Amino acid sequence: MRYGKSLEDFILSLKGGVFFLSPREKLFLAFLDEMGLPEDVLREGVEDCYRAVDPRKRSRYPLFLCMRPIMEAYERFLRLEAQKGGLDWKRRFQKKLALAKKYLKTGAVEPASEEEAHKLLKELERRIVRKLWKSMDEEEKRRIKEKYREFERNRSLYSELIKEEVKRIHGVPNLSLYVD
Repeated sequence: MRYGKSLEDFILSLKGGVFFLSPREKLFLAFLDEMGLPEDVLREGVEDCYRAVDPRKRSRYPLFLCMRPIMEAYERFLRLEAQKGGLDWKRRFQKKLALAKKYLKTGAVEPASEEEAHKLLKELERRIVRKLWKSMDEEEKRRIKEKYREFERNRSLYSELIKEEVKRIHGVPNLSLYVD
């Protein structure tokens, strides 16, 4: 794992009163590592998450429930990086739309704003993954579900993990406006 002991210590200090991360929390960090999230972005998202939790409940609050704030921090980071590089979002949208058309039949779309373009691409990605999931054999689906069984009670995280696994298996590119 690319993330070091200092990240673990940082998370434990935010949680307070905890001496180690659970196996599920370590698995979650491995997943984030696999996604390629920079450590400083992960720290920002985790800090945002735990600062919003009642200090008396932080020690029992599982790290994987911080998925949304972590992904929001990652999206802010990607947006800032793209803006620094002078992102031509219309051209980039068309490039990503062409990738999506390899998997789905979709008509010409012309978003009015950068935000709308980003949302459209994420919706296309969701539809592609759903289509691929339906086409997979039951044994493969069972294997994927078993791999992330630990997170089954947290539906949003569970579906995100499965989505990323299906994308990895089928080589689906990231359709985010900001990520290549």
